[in-house]
Amino acid sequence: MEKKIWKIALLMSDMQKAEELYVNKLGLKVLDRLDLGEMGEALFLDAGNVNLELIPAAAFEGVWGLDRPGVHHISFKADDVEAGTEELREKGVTVKKEPFQPLEGMTLAFFDGLDGVNLQLFNHEKDS
Repeated sequence: MEKKIWKIALLMSDMQKAEELYVNKLGLKVLDRLDLGEMGEALFLDAGNVNLELIPAAAFEGVWGLDRPGVHHISFKADDVEAGTEELREKGVTVKKEPFQPLEGMTLAFFDGLDGVNLQLFNHEKDS
């Protein structure tokens, strides 16, 4: 499993204000917009050597331990999320959400990064 941070995700209570700050005022470039249907749209921003993802809070509403606004997770890109999850589980890492596909071609899993920080394994076929 690659141990390189790919992105840091922020769960935002107001995406309009978030885009105004991060894009219009701070000048970060929008790399991609991900349509989440009725939950809104996630933004992937170029923040130098790491991507910044702004996610509408509605995308994780009601998912215990993953639904508080603020720094949401640190993401590690993985070729195989399922195998990476099993490897981490065998090493004693607590799995918070088993691998799942929120969108076609995208696989995610969440882990306890300690002290309220979530860790994520991420694979999106279009990024491979």
